[in-house]
Amino acid sequence: MRTLLFATTVFCGATLIDGTGAPPIPDALLIVTDGRVAFAGPYSPQALAQAPKEAERIDVSGRWIIPGLIDAHVHAGSADEQRSFLRWGVTTARLMAEDVEAARDRARRSQRPAAFVAELVPAAPIFTAPGGWWDRGEPHDERLNRTPNSPSEAVEAVREARRLGTVEIKLMLDDMSWCRTPKPALPRLPAPTARALIEEARRLGLRASVHAPQLSDAVEAIGDGCTALAHGVLEPIPAQVVEVMRTRPVYYIPTLGIFELLADPRAFMDRVLADPRVANGILEWALREYRAPSYEETYHRRYPNYASVGQHLPALRENLLRLHRAGVPIALGTDMWAFPGLGVSIEMDLYVRAGLTPLEALRAATQTAARSLDLEADRGTLEKGKRADFLVLDADPSKDVTNVRSLREIYRSGHRFGPVDPNQPFLP
Repeated sequence: MRTLLFATTVFCGATLIDGTGAPPIPDALLIVTDGRVAFAGPYSPQALAQAPKEAERIDVSGRWIIPGLIDAHVHAGSADEQRSFLRWGVTTARLMAEDVEAARDRARRSQRPAAFVAELVPAAPIFTAPGGWWDRGEPHDERLNRTPNSPSEAVEAVREARRLGTVEIKLMLDDMSWCRTPKPALPRLPAPTARALIEEARRLGLRASVHAPQLSDAVEAIGDGCTALAHGVLEPIPAQVVEVMRTRPVYYIPTLGIFELLADPRAFMDRVLADPRVANGILEWALREYRAPSYEETYHRRYPNYASVGQHLPALRENLLRLHRAGVPIALGTDMWAFPGLGVSIEMDLYVRAGLTPLEALRAATQTAARSLDLEADRGTLEKGKRADFLVLDADPSKDVTNVRSLREIYRSGHRFGPVDPNQPFLP
């Protein structure tokens, strides 16, 4: 069910987690006017007086309110996947896409306030080497060259992307040996070409996310001026590199779930599906697929170096914790094709297992993810003037971050999507 809130709606009595990292506010007041937050904070008669007497009032006592979740790394292949993002509370997502114009059009359609989808913010195109990762069956962009063969071709491709309206590009800087050995390593963008792509993007005011899980590639990307690492780094990151990431800053998007999945698909799936909220919230055919032995076998064939991936998991977790403690901004992204939308709660749970608090994991999926998209002025926290993207929960996520799955209602731009029925995998 989708409904538009009254011109002003007052939510009374919930515990408010505003996404800034501040402690939860019990018995809070949230006032939404014309799809924007007019007030978010402790209840008081003075605060309540900001709402007109005819405002709709909703009692949410005994529940929790958090900002809408933001996924800073997704690949959305269908409208169903976009609806699934929203069904699990993801109201905004960075779409990694191949075709600039197609991605821009999808983003424009998703911006309608009443759309039954997460709003998409595209990073397109995805640049790679000829024959490299993401040039093996993925579509090409008919309007520009996604596989430049020289720095001059790279510069022209970025300029064309800018003319077509992109605000962010993505680079594949990875030969995939870390997960494909003993299969042959894939071609990788030559260093001068990669540098030209990033430097031209930055000169034009574009963000540049880089897929670089191996340390040498990540160091190269940071040195060239990238704005975000789209994946965690497999080896310990040197202190001097951490300092560069902190001061520039370079956003770190760990995607721990992908590494956990590749290391042991069966254990990963069993752990996720053990939560009845998950098993009740996805389609029956998906449950059968995820539980079948063939699912694990497919991953082992495709990515046979899974034992090595498993050996790197401690370093991936330690990098996340060390960078967070050093002040490097951690933006949550999933790259999760298995569980669109739900992947955000999986990722947050892994952050907590690595040593972050639930509130720190929530902040990565709200305020910091919004900052990585240059959207902090509009969303990511529940503060006056920001867009009314928020979730009403039946359980406390500050005690157990997976309680973001206990969704009661979802609000996007002041539109109510819900009540959420756990037995209905997608919103209508």
